[in-house]
Amino acid sequence: MYFDEKVIILNGSAKTKEEALSELANLMLTKNSVNESFLENVLKREEVYPTGLLVNGVGIAIPHTDSEYVKKSQLGFMSLETPVVFNEMGTLDKKVEVNLIFMLALKEAHEQLSMLQQLIEMFQNESVISSLFEIETEEEFIKLMESQNLK
Repeated sequence: MYFDEKVIILNGSAKTKEEALSELANLMLTKNSVNESFLENVLKREEVYPTGLLVNGVGIAIPHTDSEYVKKSQLGFMSLETPVVFNEMGTLDKKVEVNLIFMLALKEAHEQLSMLQQLIEMFQNESVISSLFEIETEEEFIKLMESQNLK
């Protein structure tokens, strides 16, 4: 369900956070999962409520915005060859070099908290995180997410 539209970019080459978020949001837009204002609002929210996390030495970001900009619940994923800089969650001045981005586009507000909890739990599993760096196909990625009950 959350990966039906295959918003998956493996070994992306984005050079900045904005470029990475634009690529993911534009892919969601072409798949008709979000509306035209989604990217702008993800970027605005990221400035005020950063989503960068450092988990076991790995930089991960979980950008998202309000459900009013979403047409159909989807998760987007991007792994990056070279990290991009996000601000750390809960701060406006600490930087995190991020290699993995999970963009949330959730239609129902209640989905957000449970999805964030599921993702954080998954991020703490070091073997899953190392697998995210090794996958080479969308199918491998989807299988890995299904094994974590993220469907």
